Amino acid sequence: MKKTLFALALASILLPNLTSCENIITDDTITIYNWEDYINIGIDDDGYYLEDETSVLDDFKNYYYEQTGRTITVNYATFSTNEDVYNQLKLGSLKADLICPSDYMIQKMAKENMLEEFDYDLANQSYKLLPNYNKYASKYIKDLFDENNLSKYSIPYTWGTMGFTYNMDQLTEEELSSWSVMWDSNYKGKFTVKDSVRDTYFTAVMYVYKDELVKLKQDYQNNIIDGDTYNSKLAEIFNRCDDQTLEKCRVALIELKNNIYGLEVDDGKTEIVKGTYLASLAWSGDSVYSMDEADDSEIEGGQLGYVIPEEGSNIWFDGWVMPKGANTNLAAYFLDFLSLPSIAAKNMDYTGYTSAIAGDEIWELVNSWYAASEDDPDYDSYDEVDLSYFFGGTLSDGVEAKIKVEERGRQFDAQYPSEETVKRCAIMQDFGAQTDKLNRMWTDFKAAF
Repeated sequence: MKKTLFALALASILLPNLTSCENIITDDTITIYNWEDYINIGIDDDGYYLEDETSVLDDFKNYYYEQTGRTITVNYATFSTNEDVYNQLKLGSLKADLICPSDYMIQKMAKENMLEEFDYDLANQSYKLLPNYNKYASKYIKDLFDENNLSKYSIPYTWGTMGFTYNMDQLTEEELSSWSVMWDSNYKGKFTVKDSVRDTYFTAVMYVYKDELVKLKQDYQNNIIDGDTYNSKLAEIFNRCDDQTLEKCRVALIELKNNIYGLEVDDGKTEIVKGTYLASLAWSGDSVYSMDEADDSEIEGGQLGYVIPEEGSNIWFDGWVMPKGANTNLAAYFLDFLSLPSIAAKNMDYTGYTSAIAGDEIWELVNSWYAASEDDPDYDSYDEVDLSYFFGGTLSDGVEAKIKVEERGRQFDAQYPSEETVKRCAIMQDFGAQTDKLNRMWTDFKAAF
């Protein structure tokens, strides 16, 4: 995630330290835990305040006062992994009104009765205290949250896919068309994977069950099965965690460790810009950051692209949840504020991660970044991409969610995958009782490095 090296120092500079006392007395206080660098804090990569731009957190303080006539203190801190925030919450060492874990961790926390529920009307896909969210959230995202039983416990914040960020001057999209390329000795030392158990584990699952996945995709392409059946069967394979699968993946990961450059969590998005390696397993938002940095960099590392292997991948979500004991009214104020398209666009512009919010301001931002100019002599030859699956029902009357895009396989496709691409992506599910076995296997895998 963007600007991570700076994030921890920032907490003590810009925002109140959670262990210190406030010098200014305010009416209300909200405590928020989020991923490192996952909100617009109004500061650039070098630690300087952005000209004419306030942080979203300061914007919220003003918004809250305008709405309620009361002042509010925002205590804000960051965490590094889903497992870290879960353990802190479980041990009682973390007290918060809002935290922002990922899909499978939301499911785990909900099952363990760790979360407050939102007042949610399933039939109308609406929340009692979140009118902005009800109006502007993507219907596609709403449906996925409902289908995965997340809506009662979480509000989606960002979403994306996982694939490869890669050097387009030295690798081709065809070479990266399968996850098995990471196990290919011809590419020894050219890849990194995530130091994150679930994110790297799923690549081993895709490798182990490649033949089954290829056959499944062929059945879909040949109209033997429909899109919903294809995605459902893909999700079943993607989330396999039985003992036999764990053992197969253990063997595959041991083989993998001898063929990759190494593990990383966050520095991969900068190292690939420098040319340290040629490809990295990446969240789509980090890939956007890397591509932007490479385009702006004086380092002759090569142009970067983003690709999702053909067997399928992960479509992930990070969502806001309210831990037990949270101030649910204050949490709702903050979440509805984040659901304003203007605020969502401000966050998206800063972080590179795609918001679950749609609406005119987001559509205008996307067009400002990616729409080909009608004055371009090649305009008619460019792909027209229909994003109505995501923006439908949130735009002003007469506005179609179609965009002519000059450059494919890069930032635009990382931020807004086609509906067809989304069909071959699956959401991570909580592994329940098998989680401990997976974690032990992962610990053994890491110890071998």
